[in-house]
Amino acid sequence: MKTVLFHVGMPKCATTTIQSFLTERVEWLEAQGFSYKKHSDDPTQHQGNAAQLAEYAMNGPRARVAEHLDFFLRSEGNVLLSSEMLFGLGRGNGFEAIQQEVLRWGFDLRVIVYLKRQDLWIESDYKQHVKDGNLWDGEFADLLALRRSKHTLDYHFILSSWAKQVGRGRMRVVPLNPSQEKGYAIDSFLAVLGLSRPEAEVAVPSRNVSPSASATEAAREVKRHLIASGASHEDVRRLISAFLEVAQEVNPATRDDSLLSPEARRALLQDYAQSNVALSRDFLGGKPAFDDLPEAAPEAWVAPVERVPGVLAGVIARSMVRVQDEDIAPVQDEGPVSFFTRIKTLLNR
Repeated sequence: MKTVLFHVGMPKCATTTIQSFLTERVEWLEAQGFSYKKHSDDPTQHQGNAAQLAEYAMNGPRARVAEHLDFFLRSEGNVLLSSEMLFGLGRGNGFEAIQQEVLRWGFDLRVIVYLKRQDLWIESDYKQHVKDGNLWDGEFADLLALRRSKHTLDYHFILSSWAKQVGRGRMRVVPLNPSQEKGYAIDSFLAVLGLSRPEAEVAVPSRNVSPSASATEAAREVKRHLIASGASHEDVRRLISAFLEVAQEVNPATRDDSLLSPEARRALLQDYAQSNVALSRDFLGGKPAFDDLPEAAPEAWVAPVERVPGVLAGVIARSMVRVQDEDIAPVQDEGPVSFFTRIKTLLNR
């Protein structure tokens, strides 16, 4: 029986890396009996090949779900569908319309979900919120409170909702840990397909890598001022991306540069300890989901907001040197100009 494999995230769990691998090896996958193609009506970029399908499933009408999904199901072989947007369909009966259509066509159905330890995931989630061209400029604590309220970090709760819809036997849960070899996310995905990497395979670089905590907090301050100045979403995204590119040079990520203090990290994981035990029992055959928390000296941690002035100074200094190297005339003194306006001017050059 042919199978449709839904790769549903969760977000910030190597999704972009996996999707890039699939996109770059469409022909190879086709030769192995797996179709990974994108509908011509899907306008999304860098969202896999099922973002539009997820949008129809969330907002309807149901006929559009069937129409869009039928494009993929006409394949002669197995089908791969991937998008982080699918993850939200695990709540309630959100996946029902898609599942019924897949089964109506006579396909089997599988769901693969990747997870990160809660402390690592929420830090990545916050960094992505700052990087994106949206209007989010809240603090880390605000986003953590939001995720708690929606049970996003209660993985057993979320996956149990998925299991009620598709059945636990149709699910594959893959925890990602720092101790795993680079490329584990792709290798584990291929293992579900019964494949291994092609011979002479060149390692796929990680995509959408998160910046350091200090650089992120500095970028959030810049973003707040850009939004206040009336910058468009696209301008915010472009300028923050340019800022972080330089910020990463002057402030590369280090182990002690984290959004959570050692005490807060331990407390967060303790809050979800029972959920992770249940996750291990019900979805991983009793194997522990995540690496143990490494010991860290509390005095080694410095709140990233305290490093923001140094990051900003480094970015401005680096940008000024680049302006000089490119033989561009310095910004003329035309009266008072705000600190962040100067940053925007430099990044726009």
